[in-house]
Amino acid sequence: MTVKQLTKIALMSASMVCVFQIFSNILYLELITFTIVLYAMTSSKREAILSCVIFACLNMLFLGITPWTCMYLMIYPLYALVVVIFKGFLNKHLLCLCLLCGFLSFLCGQLLDLPFLLFSKHVALLYWISGLKTSLIQGILSFLSCLFLYEPLSKRIEALQKRQ
Repeated sequence: MTVKQLTKIALMSASMVCVFQIFSNILYLELITFTIVLYAMTSSKREAILSCVIFACLNMLFLGITPWTCMYLMIYPLYALVVVIFKGFLNKHLLCLCLLCGFLSFLCGQLLDLPFLLFSKHVALLYWISGLKTSLIQGILSFLSCLFLYEPLSKRIEALQKRQ
């Protein structure tokens, strides 16, 4: 790996940490999934996945190592991989990209309730059901943010990459 790639990965990871921290205090507005989708669409597979891994590790440093922060280490690199795999199709169909972003955001909220299974099936089911409304709203907001922000941001990122 070159120094240029390492720097790009570090900048992407740092920006993900900033996005996660800034929007974690605003109810329902979860833009980390959109950011991961944006980076997966505008960078290589290796860069997208490694930046998600580093983000998750940094997140564990800030929030502590818990089953929930460990879930970020599993979920977000997998999201980047899914988006990169379908990048060719998604480049041609913006609506499908937005739907995927919204679905992944919704799914994240549901997957993050899985560690409650460590306590009890009933507790996990309760958290899963009570989190449906929140996850649904997050998915809709991620869909809308992707719909309105993806094209201008991806064009800026591509212009920066061409300049280099």
